[in-house]
Amino acid sequence: MSEMIDRAGGGGSKYHPFSLADSQRILGPQAQILKNTAATLDNRLRADHVVFEVKLLPNYLANSYFPEKLVRLLGLTALGSRPATGDLVLRSKTEFNVPTKSLIVAGDNQSLERLSYILSGGSLDRREKGVAEELRRFSDIHLPRVTEVVKAANNSAAESVQGREAFEAVLHPDPDLPGISRRPLSGAVFEKFERYIFSLGGEVVSDRRDVVGGLTFVPVFLPSGKAKEAAAFNPLRSIRKMPRIRPVPAIPLRSAPGVARPAPPPAQPEAPEVLIFDAGIDATGDFFAGSASQVDLTDRPAAPGCIEHGSAVTGAILYGNVEAGGRLQSPQVRATHFRCIPGHDNEGVELYWLLDQIQKQVADSDAMIVNLSLGPEVSVDDGEPHRWTAVLDALAYERDILFVVAAGNNGEEVDGGANRIQVPADMANGLSVGACDRPHPELMWSRAPYSAIGPGRPGATVQPTVLAYGGDVDRPFARLMGNGRLSYDWGTSYAAPLAAHGLAKLSTQLGDRCSASALRAFAIHFAEPHPDPALIMEAGHGRLPVDFSNALTCSDRQVTVLYQASIERDQILGFTLPVPGGVDRGKVKVKWTLSYASPTDPTEAVEYTESGLEFTLRPHSEVYSFRDPENASRTIKVNIQENSGRATELLEEGWKMSQQPATRSQKMGPKASESSRRRGGKWETIMQGQDCLMAKGLHAPRLDIEFLTREGGSLTRNTPPVDLSLVVTVESLSGLPVYDLAKVDFPVLSELPVPIPVRLRT
Repeated sequence: MSEMIDRAGGGGSKYHPFSLADSQRILGPQAQILKNTAATLDNRLRADHVVFEVKLLPNYLANSYFPEKLVRLLGLTALGSRPATGDLVLRSKTEFNVPTKSLIVAGDNQSLERLSYILSGGSLDRREKGVAEELRRFSDIHLPRVTEVVKAANNSAAESVQGREAFEAVLHPDPDLPGISRRPLSGAVFEKFERYIFSLGGEVVSDRRDVVGGLTFVPVFLPSGKAKEAAAFNPLRSIRKMPRIRPVPAIPLRSAPGVARPAPPPAQPEAPEVLIFDAGIDATGDFFAGSASQVDLTDRPAAPGCIEHGSAVTGAILYGNVEAGGRLQSPQVRATHFRCIPGHDNEGVELYWLLDQIQKQVADSDAMIVNLSLGPEVSVDDGEPHRWTAVLDALAYERDILFVVAAGNNGEEVDGGANRIQVPADMANGLSVGACDRPHPELMWSRAPYSAIGPGRPGATVQPTVLAYGGDVDRPFARLMGNGRLSYDWGTSYAAPLAAHGLAKLSTQLGDRCSASALRAFAIHFAEPHPDPALIMEAGHGRLPVDFSNALTCSDRQVTVLYQASIERDQILGFTLPVPGGVDRGKVKVKWTLSYASPTDPTEAVEYTESGLEFTLRPHSEVYSFRDPENASRTIKVNIQENSGRATELLEEGWKMSQQPATRSQKMGPKASESSRRRGGKWETIMQGQDCLMAKGLHAPRLDIEFLTREGGSLTRNTPPVDLSLVVTVESLSGLPVYDLAKVDFPVLSELPVPIPVRLRT
């Protein structure tokens, strides 16, 4: 039900706020200061190339405006980006403090000398004039500022060790390799960093160094108050206090007798497996025996509350939401529980050890779903993707893994940004789960006050992705122990495994159609949206159902279709929506959810995802747009079959007919609601749309999807295809039998599960 679509041209002239003279007046003095400062910079604090930043005007955020001529002529190195704000200057008005980005680049002394000359107002050759035109896109040039390098610790940090504080340092890719560099820092420059930190009385834990996407992450110990001095090292991108692992609650709120006995039979061997990384379980308990196994990754004894927390997570994976006195059914899910808390006490770098363990175990497993109710106790930082986020996003993309991550219990923090979702819930390729106060399908639910809120980072702005029941002080979550006893607590630590439980069961129902992207698409498509769309940054896409069985059973007046496809770069695929011809009156509601996994680039904080999909709705295959030859902003729509005479008249008068059927706007522009804009970004790995149309306005409707890629802030070609999952529901609001009509009109469709060959990614 898809076809290749020809690309349509378009686009008008670009308004440029600055002239060349304006740029020379504004940027010339800044370039001179940069050149002079770099020339006097201590050699111990720099590579051959000096790292600096250029801030783009918000008018030029599109990847097509990447300054390729500037980078090439001056021999600069493009190292990434970080968010900034600037003034959006339009023909008729100026908007202040609009989000934009600063490009992080590096150049040697000769490069900075030539940059200063181009901005000095002197005579320029042809190539320099081309560079000068690109410089009109910038509003500021400067060396990295201490406030941008030293990151505030907005959550709990690891405790001091022997009078020194533990930090995580992030170093740029190698600045001495011209072009778009994603190769890690050279050994010689890294040794300079080690020597400089040692001169401050500190230590670099080099054996824990890790390279992710060209960035070098490494633990550093510094005496108190020395972080700002460390920030003087020019190739250093950021330094922040090392966070600690989210604490495990030590004392449950209260206990109850437990669930009914006897314990049910264990899960079948072919049941889907969920990997759990947590604090351990009592594997001998008869409610876990045969369904859950424990693997000890640590030899340290369990701390108070560890077994209770790990068992609660495991119990929710196996059985879902349980009640005191209830009789449990045989689990439809198996669990492998990796005990990794408390981890090895490596003098403040426990988080590095823990992430290494997760990487290894996930890579060695065939499981598709991983539950993480743990992680660093640090909120998302718009400027710097965290190592945990970057590593797990790469793993999710490469191995088709769905990480189900607890959003965090810091929702009631009052300091700026401290209530945002915690790492790695900001993954672009994962599913972050916040907590609500009532289980599905009870009414009058809301986000639990403690549950962390969004927004997330670019590529996954709507965060948490979804909510699941996590309990609250008035109605706590029942935590199942291996022996069938219950204790009570609340938190996103329990909402996440409850979501993983439902998704694991869904994986069986989807059969061979199951993939991480399909699970995400179904979760979001069938989530119950909060009644107030303005709360999307608190409630995400809505509350998950406990079980997807009802969602997978269509009523007579609706049909839901799962599309799966692989799309090539620059390709446009048109997906025929399942609106049968017999739906000829009343209103029709169409809802779609698109999900895919993208490669990510942690050096690009603003452009973290490298793959993007853009969708266009074309509701009527015979209605085309005609553009006035004398007024390009004036268009009319004509049905070229019913009104062929009118179409001929317009063409004879010079009107230009669109190459493809007319589109229907999905309200993604500046007048759209905040929730609409959040859902609609082309570089978001989850996108949603819905519309309500008159049946007479629908004829062979189509959803066109286009695939783009970028790297280092610039659009790219010759990139691997992306696999996508698209879920579409068509519903007749007049009660017409859509399901039966669709089965007749679209015989290619088959009811799930459909046995097809499994595609393996190596």
